[in-house]
Amino acid sequence: MARAKLKIVKASNINPKTRQQGFSARVITNGKAGYEEIVKEACHNTTLHHAEAKIALELCMESAANMLTQGMIVDLGPLGKLYPSCSSGWFAKAEDMKQNDVKLGLYYRPAKAVEEAIKGAGIVWVNAENNENNDESDMVEEPGGERE
Repeated sequence: MARAKLKIVKASNINPKTRQQGFSARVITNGKAGYEEIVKEACHNTTLHHAEAKIALELCMESAANMLTQGMIVDLGPLGKLYPSCSSGWFAKAEDMKQNDVKLGLYYRPAKAVEEAIKGAGIVWVNAENNENNDESDMVEEPGGERE
Protein backbone atom coordinates (compact mmCIF):
# COMPACT_ATOMS: atom_id res chain seq x y z
CA MET A 1 0.00 0.00 0.00
CA ALA A 2 1.30 3.44 -0.90
CA ARG A 3 2.07 5.79 1.95
CA ALA A 4 -0.35 8.70 2.23
CA LYS A 5 0.79 12.29 1.78
CA LEU A 6 -0.94 14.91 3.89
CA LYS A 7 -1.09 18.47 2.63
CA ILE A 8 -0.15 20.95 5.35
CA VAL A 9 -0.59 24.73 5.28
CA LYS A 10 1.17 27.24 7.52
CA ALA A 11 -1.97 28.92 8.90
CA SER A 12 -2.02 32.33 10.58
CA ASN A 13 -2.96 31.83 14.22
CA ILE A 14 -2.94 33.65 17.56
CA ASN A 15 -1.16 32.07 20.53
CA PRO A 16 -3.92 31.59 23.15
CA LYS A 17 -1.55 32.31 26.07
CA THR A 18 0.50 35.25 24.78
CA ARG A 19 -2.05 36.60 22.25
CA GLN A 20 0.90 36.97 19.82
CA GLN A 21 0.22 36.54 16.11
CA GLY A 22 2.07 33.62 14.54
CA PHE A 23 1.54 30.41 12.61
CA SER A 24 0.56 26.81 13.19
CA ALA A 25 0.23 23.82 10.91
CA ARG A 26 -3.19 22.79 9.59
CA VAL A 27 -4.09 19.78 7.45
CA ILE A 28 -5.77 20.42 4.11
CA THR A 29 -7.82 17.29 3.59
CA ASN A 30 -7.87 15.30 0.39
CA GLY A 31 -11.65 15.62 0.11
CA LYS A 32 -14.55 13.96 1.86
CA ALA A 33 -15.77 10.38 1.60
CA GLY A 34 -19.50 10.09 2.23
CA TYR A 35 -21.79 7.09 2.34
CA GLU A 36 -21.95 6.79 -1.45
CA GLU A 37 -18.18 6.73 -1.91
CA ILE A 38 -17.66 4.31 0.99
CA VAL A 39 -20.35 1.98 -0.36
CA LYS A 40 -18.93 2.12 -3.88
CA GLU A 41 -15.45 1.26 -2.60
CA ALA A 42 -16.74 -1.49 -0.32
CA CYS A 43 -18.68 -3.16 -3.16
CA HIS A 44 -15.78 -3.07 -5.64
CA ASN A 45 -15.05 -6.57 -6.99
CA THR A 46 -17.96 -8.14 -5.09
CA THR A 47 -21.43 -9.31 -6.07
CA LEU A 48 -22.99 -7.15 -3.35
CA HIS A 49 -25.35 -4.54 -4.76
CA HIS A 50 -24.48 -0.99 -3.67
CA ALA A 51 -28.03 -0.38 -2.39
CA GLU A 52 -27.76 -3.35 -0.02
CA ALA A 53 -24.39 -2.17 1.26
CA LYS A 54 -25.70 1.38 1.75
CA ILE A 55 -28.68 0.17 3.77
CA ALA A 56 -26.44 -2.07 5.89
CA LEU A 57 -24.00 0.79 6.52
CA GLU A 58 -26.82 3.18 7.48
CA LEU A 59 -28.30 0.62 9.87
CA CYS A 60 -24.90 0.02 11.47
CA MET A 61 -24.24 3.75 11.92
CA GLU A 62 -27.74 4.32 13.38
CA SER A 63 -27.11 1.48 15.86
CA ALA A 64 -23.69 2.89 16.77
CA ALA A 65 -25.17 6.36 17.33
CA ASN A 66 -27.92 4.86 19.50
CA MET A 67 -25.39 2.95 21.60
CA LEU A 68 -23.27 6.10 22.06
CA THR A 69 -26.32 8.02 23.28
CA GLN A 70 -26.75 5.26 25.89
CA GLY A 71 -23.22 5.91 27.17
CA MET A 72 -21.63 2.82 25.65
CA ILE A 73 -18.18 2.44 24.07
CA VAL A 74 -18.67 1.70 20.37
CA ASP A 75 -16.06 -0.48 18.69
CA LEU A 76 -16.02 0.21 14.94
CA GLY A 77 -13.51 -2.54 14.21
CA PRO A 78 -10.87 -1.46 11.68
CA LEU A 79 -11.84 2.21 12.15
CA GLY A 80 -11.35 2.39 15.92
CA LYS A 81 -13.49 3.08 18.98
CA LEU A 82 -15.74 5.93 20.11
CA TYR A 83 -16.03 6.67 23.83
CA PRO A 84 -18.17 9.04 25.87
CA SER A 85 -15.73 11.35 27.69
CA CYS A 86 -15.58 14.26 30.08
CA SER A 87 -13.16 16.89 31.33
CA SER A 88 -13.34 19.00 34.45
CA GLY A 89 -10.08 20.64 35.25
CA TRP A 90 -8.27 19.95 38.53
CA PHE A 91 -9.68 20.48 42.02
CA ALA A 92 -7.82 20.09 45.34
CA LYS A 93 -10.94 18.69 47.04
CA ALA A 94 -13.60 16.43 45.51
CA GLU A 95 -16.38 18.48 47.12
CA ASP A 96 -15.19 21.59 45.23
CA MET A 97 -16.04 19.97 41.88
CA LYS A 98 -19.60 20.72 40.74
CA GLN A 99 -21.61 19.25 37.90
CA ASN A 100 -21.35 22.44 35.83
CA ASP A 101 -17.53 22.11 36.00
CA VAL A 102 -17.80 18.92 33.93
CA LYS A 103 -17.80 19.20 30.14
CA LEU A 104 -19.05 16.13 28.31
CA GLY A 105 -17.69 15.07 24.94
CA LEU A 106 -16.83 12.23 22.66
CA TYR A 107 -13.40 10.66 22.29
CA TYR A 108 -12.15 8.74 19.26
CA ARG A 109 -9.34 6.20 19.56
CA PRO A 110 -8.22 5.07 16.11
CA ALA A 111 -7.46 1.45 15.36
CA LYS A 112 -3.73 0.69 15.33
CA ALA A 113 -3.53 0.44 11.51
CA VAL A 114 -5.36 3.78 11.03
CA GLU A 115 -3.22 5.57 13.60
CA GLU A 116 0.01 4.18 12.12
CA ALA A 117 -1.05 5.21 8.60
CA ILE A 118 -1.80 8.80 9.64
CA LYS A 119 1.26 9.20 11.87
CA GLY A 120 3.46 7.66 9.17
CA ALA A 121 2.12 9.83 6.35
CA GLY A 122 4.42 12.11 4.40
CA ILE A 123 3.98 15.86 4.69
CA VAL A 124 3.82 18.23 1.74
CA TRP A 125 3.56 22.00 2.29
CA VAL A 126 0.73 23.72 0.43
CA ASN A 127 0.74 27.42 -0.45
CA ALA A 128 -1.64 29.24 1.90
CA GLU A 129 -3.25 31.29 -0.89
CA ASN A 130 -4.17 28.09 -2.75
CA ASN A 131 -5.27 25.99 0.23
CA GLU A 132 -8.88 25.63 -0.98
CA ASN A 133 -7.80 23.76 -4.10
CA ASN A 134 -6.96 20.07 -3.65
CA ASP A 135 -4.98 19.91 -6.89
CA GLU A 136 -1.40 18.68 -6.42
CA SER A 137 -0.12 21.53 -8.62
CA ASP A 138 -0.45 23.75 -5.51
CA MET A 139 2.05 21.70 -3.54
CA VAL A 140 5.44 23.08 -2.66
CA GLU A 141 7.94 20.67 -1.17
CA GLU A 142 10.47 22.38 1.09
CA PRO A 143 13.69 20.72 2.21
CA GLY A 144 12.69 18.48 5.10
CA GLY A 145 9.01 18.83 4.22
CA GLU A 146 8.72 15.14 3.38
CA ARG A 147 8.98 12.96 6.48
CA GLU A 148 10.60 9.58 6.16
